[in-house]
Amino acid sequence: MSLGKIIARAALKSNKHTIWFPSYGAEMRGGTAHCFVKISDKPIASPFIVYPDIAIILNQPSLDKFRKVIKKGILVTNKDLIGKISMSKNITLKNLPLNSMALESGNIKVVNTIALGLIFPFIKPLVNEESIISTLRESFKRREILKINLQAFEKGLSLAG
Repeated sequence: MSLGKIIARAALKSNKHTIWFPSYGAEMRGGTAHCFVKISDKPIASPFIVYPDIAIILNQPSLDKFRKVIKKGILVTNKDLIGKISMSKNITLKNLPLNSMALESGNIKVVNTIALGLIFPFIKPLVNEESIISTLRESFKRREILKINLQAFEKGLSLAG
């Protein structure tokens, strides 16, 4: 949820139309929580997304739930919780050990920020880097937490390829 908010806020700062559509589902009963973000140069008529262009999936239950709607685009997955997967040739798959990388960075909670760096080259036409950095600064007020998140973003960028 927090990653979606960061992307949506950064899109607004980049003078784009955006929506952030959360779904908390039944995560307390073992379900998945997720959100959708839409970004456009034009007003957005509907918050619904049938087939996302970019998906970040961090665990197996989420992959099981959303695998069928990922038809093309970019898919970032957390190899530590999902393992080896195969997808359509229309999908650029980035299956990386995000939990391990986050722990190496000093905080498991930066998994999302590493993933943000991984997808940034694909959203760059809509969201500028200054807006991302500014939004990260607003989202993480404590200096040490901000520092770890900025480093995690850079780590994701370096792996984006």
